Amino acid sequence: MAHGDSLSRTVEATQQCLEERLDAALARHRDPAKPRDGYSSTDAFLAATSRHVAAVEAVLVPAARRVPGGHAPAKDYLHAACRLERTLCLVKARLYGEAHSIHLSWPRLWVLAREQLAEHNRLELELVERLIAADDPVHLDGLASRIFQAERRGPTRPHPYLPHTGVLSLVTRRVWAVADRFWDNAEGRVIPKPIRPAPHRHGSLVSQYLMGDPHFDSTALLMERRRRPKVPVAAVRAED
Repeated sequence: MAHGDSLSRTVEATQQCLEERLDAALARHRDPAKPRDGYSSTDAFLAATSRHVAAVEAVLVPAARRVPGGHAPAKDYLHAACRLERTLCLVKARLYGEAHSIHLSWPRLWVLAREQLAEHNRLELELVERLIAADDPVHLDGLASRIFQAERRGPTRPHPYLPHTGVLSLVTRRVWAVADRFWDNAEGRVIPKPIRPAPHRHGSLVSQYLMGDPHFDSTALLMERRRRPKVPVAAVRAED
């Protein structure tokens, strides 16, 4: 399998998990006589999605900005992530009966959440595809693990108005992650564990031999390329 398979499979598995948690949260609200039945499933969806968005902003977005043509897709992703986080804030406020959100209808909120999650997932996969096409295989192999570690330490509540890029974003994200965990424990919120990174499959014949993991794939390359592709000077200047 080509390099980057661990990253793509991990992201796809996480996205599928988020979609399933959204379905579970929506199903819990079908009985208006039992509004509190949806607390745990909705909290789990909010926590998992907020944590993943923060991890992508911390890991994938900076990596995408370093490859040719990556600035615009990264910017598009950040806009979509911010829209999704704002809707997640409204869902959380509506769930806990905050005064400014009681006029919002659940059907409208869930329609927005589903649409924006789908757009977020589409743009995230575009970042992954761009990275796989242009980034160094050695660096790619570590991105899935870095996303997992960032999710473990990330905030479990949406924070759409915090900085989303740069050093300041990392600092504020860590501060709010600590605060979120304090309130999660105090409120007894259900916080699911993040998806573990998929193991890297050593696709070349040489790497299969060295790892003792032969696949007997006649289409496998003798060796995987381990060099970062050269970028024309003009392209680099265009990105700047």
